[in-house]
Amino acid sequence: MPKITRIIAREILDSRAVPTVEVSVLTDSGVFGTASVPSGASTGKAEDVELRDNDPARFNGKGVLKAVGNVNTVLGPALLGHDVSDQEGIDQLMLNLDGTPNESRLGSNAILAVSIASLKAAASAANVPLFSYINTRYHPHTPPKIPGPVFNLINGGKHGAGNLDFQEFHVIPSTKMSYHDALRAGTETWTNLKTELIRRNAVHSVGDEGGFAPNLFTNADALEILALVIKNSSYRLGQELFLGLDVAADEFFVSNKYPIKDSPRPLSREELIALYVDLVKTYGLLSLEDPLAQEDWEGWQQLVAALPDTTMIVGDDLVSTNAKRLQKAIDQKSCTAVIVKPNQTGTITETIELMKVAEANHINTIVSHRSGETNDTFIADFAVGMSSSYAKFGAPDRGERVAKYNRLLEIEQYLAQES
Repeated sequence: MPKITRIIAREILDSRAVPTVEVSVLTDSGVFGTASVPSGASTGKAEDVELRDNDPARFNGKGVLKAVGNVNTVLGPALLGHDVSDQEGIDQLMLNLDGTPNESRLGSNAILAVSIASLKAAASAANVPLFSYINTRYHPHTPPKIPGPVFNLINGGKHGAGNLDFQEFHVIPSTKMSYHDALRAGTETWTNLKTELIRRNAVHSVGDEGGFAPNLFTNADALEILALVIKNSSYRLGQELFLGLDVAADEFFVSNKYPIKDSPRPLSREELIALYVDLVKTYGLLSLEDPLAQEDWEGWQQLVAALPDTTMIVGDDLVSTNAKRLQKAIDQKSCTAVIVKPNQTGTITETIELMKVAEANHINTIVSHRSGETNDTFIADFAVGMSSSYAKFGAPDRGERVAKYNRLLEIEQYLAQES
């Protein structure tokens, strides 16, 4: 395989007008890979550290020139001459150079950009599509497949306008649908939801992830309007389309209580679990992500026991794409599905390790974008190559989200022609 001859980093903007890192890895054969990394608004305490400049004179302190410099002066020179296909070796060398448990010295944003760009260059050198290269090398026992899309159609919490406590309200097509039909169903529901909000004279601007941020009174109101829109369409709620939540409970967890608009007083853990039980009964929720504080392992265990197996209890902040935390969640029966975000853990090698632990323990994987995204479609190829159960890219609008959904359409057509 080709050898790395140069690694170049630059500061670019993400979808929230916040700087992020983009890296190009060049090789002696002429092939190259370029990758840009996303950034989250709601972040888990166990996530690896993205390095920011903290210079108030530039981008309100959000600049990433330090991370860019670390690529150009530390990581790049150290990787010169390295076999671009040696993903594990590249990733381990970078982790060794950083020398911290959370990549806080060089920055997970710097390290991940190099990691993904190297993987892209290796796929180009092999002259195969990126998803195919990932599948052949890291998931050969299962053919590549298009994951079920999870559409974030109403944005609350840090993704919205502060009107709703819960962060994301999902519409999830049945996995029995073809991908192109599922995308159409999600898009039509998005359009119908906009029409309904306009009819009600409600706010219909969109949030960070392309979902609407309406001026509703309670979290249940958001579920109710989604259910109404689906019931008034040609799709059947609970058969073709399902509802789900990303609660991001840590964002409103205060003094061991959960103050939410659905209750006149802050709820205890047990009271919030009782609310979820009611919501599942009423709306048949397919998934419930980050429903409790991320360190409340006992509470998560209670919630798993309280809800039917048909509802996925999804760990995002709970796990933070960390294989050891996932194993703890498995041992304690604290979740039944896991969000996979490469930038939480910093390298492709570590992300794949997490997914292998999940698969070995029959835990569904949901490969996910972040609220601050770029037009890089790597995450779509990664989800297909690793045969992920679901993919969460936001609503089917805003260019940085649509690029990923359209990439899945392209892969779907490729796979159909190859079969």
